[in-house]
Amino acid sequence: MAKVNQFDKQNLRAIREAMNTALAKVEKEYGIKIEAGNARFSGNEVTFKVKANTIGTAGTVITKEAQMWDLIRNNHGLGHISVGDTIEIQGKSFTLKGYNSRASKAPVQIEDAKGKGYKCSISMVKTYNL
Repeated sequence: MAKVNQFDKQNLRAIREAMNTALAKVEKEYGIKIEAGNARFSGNEVTFKVKANTIGTAGTVITKEAQMWDLIRNNHGLGHISVGDTIEIQGKSFTLKGYNSRASKAPVQIEDAKGKGYKCSISMVKTYNL
């Protein structure tokens, strides 16, 4: 890799990938999930957001959104659905990832088979999964 004189989107992608590769060693050592995320940068300075989560007994990453789902699911009559379960929305299968309490219209976080994230409402989950 060439020396970086100015930060730009292209070299930041490569740097993020290198950081995530290096962080994989830390993940294994401590049994956690850790990832370098979004970055803010100017010409000569960059700040990466780094997120670390513990891993539950089932091997799933425990996020604040996953914990929040566990708190609210019974209140909405969805106690039979847990984080990591497959749910149906409009004939398509998604994996439930969690609940974002700060998102009023679409707080439920879901992911398709390709790993692309989506959001939907509690009423949509109820409509297709009761």
